[in-house]
Amino acid sequence: MSIFTRSISTLGLNSLDAVANEAGENWWKDLLSLWRPSGQPCGDDGLRLAIRDGYLNFYFHGQSIAKVCFGHGGVPRIETHVKYVDNEQKGQGHAKLVGNQISLPHSGKTLPYNGVHTVREWIRRAFPYIHNEKHFVDEIVGANESVIDVEMALPAWGEQTSALRVDFVTLTHKSDETRITCWEAKLLSDARLVSKEEPKVLQQIQSYKDYLKVQDHREHVQTAYCEACKLLVKFKGMAERCGHPGVALADAITSAAE
Repeated sequence: MSIFTRSISTLGLNSLDAVANEAGENWWKDLLSLWRPSGQPCGDDGLRLAIRDGYLNFYFHGQSIAKVCFGHGGVPRIETHVKYVDNEQKGQGHAKLVGNQISLPHSGKTLPYNGVHTVREWIRRAFPYIHNEKHFVDEIVGANESVIDVEMALPAWGEQTSALRVDFVTLTHKSDETRITCWEAKLLSDARLVSKEEPKVLQQIQSYKDYLKVQDHREHVQTAYCEACKLLVKFKGMAERCGHPGVALADAITSAAE
């Protein structure tokens, strides 16, 4: 059984820190420049940063525009769906960006990385694939600084053979208590809200509750999000060093990091 975690290896974190300190522009600095933490609208090209188990995801309205992975020695790279990179590409492969070269799958073909303009092109191509519910969720994220995660996947366990996906997670701090809350978003047009017996949305929520009833699971989630808060604070510092002082994090996040 896999354990719910939110972390980046020390090698990977050090590599990103080194790239942030490089002279000139690069893809990591470009992603940091487009990062819009919760509580800020994303506009036409803002990205939401989500920390995962050993990698990062930068989302635009629920679409993974840039998955930041780490190779041997912590060398970072971007992976993105090939349909965002090249209009002529079909299938389900992923393109990889290392340095300034984008490698397309199955063909040996490469494309140049032309700075933040390239990332904005990926966002433009991703837009037609976004469902209305994802637009709605991003509006919620933009209006609530307490959101700490989107597209949260709880590990499969027991009779559950696939990951449970929670739309977003909030972190709120009151007096001496910090609370993690999982949220399921549905539009009124969603058929899973309606049933003559039990709506499917209630089954979804019960699955989340069943997972979190297990003490070990709760402790793993708590530990994971403490680590996520520490990483968000580190990435905020990198963004500021790269000339992007507008990155703001909620007090609950910085308190949890401390």
